This record gives sequence, C-alpha cells and structure tokens, in this order.
Amino acid sequence: MAKLLPIGLSGAANMAGVSGIIETLAGWLAWDRRGRANRVLFILCVSLAASVTAAFAWATLHPDPGNFARYFAFYWVWGLCAIGVLLAMAEYKTSPLRKRRERGHLFILLYIGALLIVTRALNMVLYEL
Repeated sequence: MAKLLPIGLSGAANMAGVSGIIETLAGWLAWDRRGRANRVLFILCVSLAASVTAAFAWATLHPDPGNFARYFAFYWVWGLCAIGVLLAMAEYKTSPLRKRRERGHLFILLYIGALLIVTRALNMVLYEL
C-alpha cells in the first residue's frame, strides 16, 4: 500500500522509465560516440526528413489538382529532400556506426532516399496539370 502524504496525496510518479527510454534511444543513435559535426548533420537530416514528410502528408490529405502554385511549392519541398540526401550521405560517411560496422547506420540515408522517390511521385499524382 502506498504511503499517503499528510494532505492525502500519494508521492510523485517514478521517472526512471522515461530516462531509460531516452538512454536507449541515445544508445541506438550512438549519440555519445558521435562528433559535433556528425550530430549537426544528423539533426539537419532528421529535421529535413520530418518537415518533408509532414508537408507531403498534409498535401496527401488536402490535394488540390491543377493548382500550379502548390505544385511549384511542393516541387521546392522535394528539392529540400534532395538536399537532405546530400546531408545524409555526409552524415553516413562520418558516422561512428559505419566505422564500427554496427546495425542501423544506413537508416536515415535509406529513409530520405525513399522519401525523395515517394514525394516526387506524390507531387506528380496530386498536382498533375
């Protein structure tokens, strides 16, 4: 039975589970073994991938066929994805995961590469003139 505090409330929740998840995620990302440049490249890659994914998810839910302005805007967003591929290749070349032949070192590069293909196809399908 939990011991009640004088005002009738139980103690605060244990935060050990949250810190364990953060430690596991940091270990999987090899955050401690990454250099400063590799961390910056990784954050840029993930940020670009997340923004492109969010933009095209929104466009898929709210299509507007024939809208040239939106087609052009999403073509530009697709170009950001291409820049993300370049950053992901640089991140891959400097990654401590690749150097130690650990699993998961190609994840961000493969995701952004697939995103590049899928978003180009979506842009053609959603905004075909």
